[in-house]
Amino acid sequence: MLDVLREKAIALADEITKLEEYVEFLECEKALKEDEVAQQLLMDFQQKQQEFVAKQMSGEFDQDLMNELSEIQSKLSARESVINFIEAYNKLLTTLAEVLDLISERINVNLAEVYRR
Repeated sequence: MLDVLREKAIALADEITKLEEYVEFLECEKALKEDEVAQQLLMDFQQKQQEFVAKQMSGEFDQDLMNELSEIQSKLSARESVINFIEAYNKLLTTLAEVLDLISERINVNLAEVYRR
């Protein structure tokens, strides 16, 4: 990569870290990490999800496990820290997508489409 391009990419990254969306994302991520109940629910969900996938791969469907997953997901969806994190994450992704769209338009290459392949 050319040094001048690298410098401009670093400058863009530095500007992104100053965005309100980025700062809000970091704050919400910190709050989520500090939410012990949400962290325990996330660990439980991941564990149950792994169990569910393992059973599915062996051809078994466990309705009780599916119900537990749904219950944990409902509890997670009700946690303020989770709601705020998801909203902040989506705002940041939208902003980054706009940046990618601008670059794509400028260089006449649909980067999002190329990435999907």
